[in-house]
Amino acid sequence: VNAVRVATLDRAGVMLVFDGDIILGARSHKLSESKLDAFGPINWGLLGEVRIDIRFSDSAKARHDRPLQFQPGFESRIGVYTLFPGFPPSELVANIERGNIRGMVLNAYGSGNISYIYLDAIRLATDKGIAVVVTTQCLEGATLMHLYDVGRQALNSGVIQAYDMSKECIITKLMWALKRTSNLDEIQKIMHTNYTGEINVEGKLYGAKT
Repeated sequence: VNAVRVATLDRAGVMLVFDGDIILGARSHKLSESKLDAFGPINWGLLGEVRIDIRFSDSAKARHDRPLQFQPGFESRIGVYTLFPGFPPSELVANIERGNIRGMVLNAYGSGNISYIYLDAIRLATDKGIAVVVTTQCLEGATLMHLYDVGRQALNSGVIQAYDMSKECIITKLMWALKRTSNLDEIQKIMHTNYTGEINVEGKLYGAKT
């Protein structure tokens, strides 16, 4: 019922309404399999709350009357890899050389840290036109790959850092981008474009006040 109430109001965007919380869709993440407050925002505050009345934060945008631009299509040929101590670069190389993927997401450590041993695989991927996105394994936070030498080398090799996007958003956005273009520069531009509040490329974390 609350979701229907929210949907009728003068607010734009995809939202998740759960247990009285209104969450920006592109920032939502399932936190528990059983709790009533099972969903929460990642790197963002609540978009609003359902109380006796419905209260939105200042970041909630009003509806507009511009024509809908419907651009369907997703490229499913991507690989998602969680790095761990001892993860062999050969696993990445094998998938790259098979030629059956167009994009890769690497779940790295901390602020997007990777080992030097993966740089050759990254260069091989980008040389073959495969988009490589690096994110953090942490639930909250952002990639800041310029802080360390290996991160700077990865960026110079064509890696696209995810900044503070959620994993769900990264995968969906990469699949959508790959359906639009195969040019790596254009893919990076799409990944770093803030369409619905899903990314903050400045690397700052901030919350919306309700």
